[in-house]
Amino acid sequence: MTRLIARDLREVVEVVWTVTLGFEVLDAVGSLPPPAASTWCGCVRVVGGWSGLVKLSMAEVLARQAAAVMFGAPPESLSNDDLIDALGELTNVTGGNVKALLPGPSQLSLPSVVAGADLAHVAPGESVLCEVAFQTGGSQIRAQVVEGPGAANWSDASSPRTGLYVQR
Repeated sequence: MTRLIARDLREVVEVVWTVTLGFEVLDAVGSLPPPAASTWCGCVRVVGGWSGLVKLSMAEVLARQAAAVMFGAPPESLSNDDLIDALGELTNVTGGNVKALLPGPSQLSLPSVVAGADLAHVAPGESVLCEVAFQTGGSQIRAQVVEGPGAANWSDASSPRTGLYVQR
């Protein structure tokens, strides 16, 4: 099993959100987890010296706030495609930084984004290597690093029970 500590993952995600977006990142205490009906999850596969996934999950309202900063537009004016592009890019940047902390050489896939309610993905042999939760804007962000051979095939195997699945 690869060793990645929560402090490393938190630092990566904090830097991405503070430097890229200018958001203040706080402990998850007192934050609201993503509502089941509007959870957005970005995922990127890492394949090579280490195989697995890097995932970011948040409420639609937070994905919309992040996209608004990235596109310089009012949150209510953004389309689902804008949210997909923004969350995909945040996941890609996060995944690239996490990949640098793991055994290599490895390659990063294009990001995938899932949105909806009651999302679930389980692949045989996968395990959560590291997970952190924190908040910004009163909403919670959850970052996970999942390892295992099944995790590397997420984009073809994932099928949310309800929601939107897009791979870009």
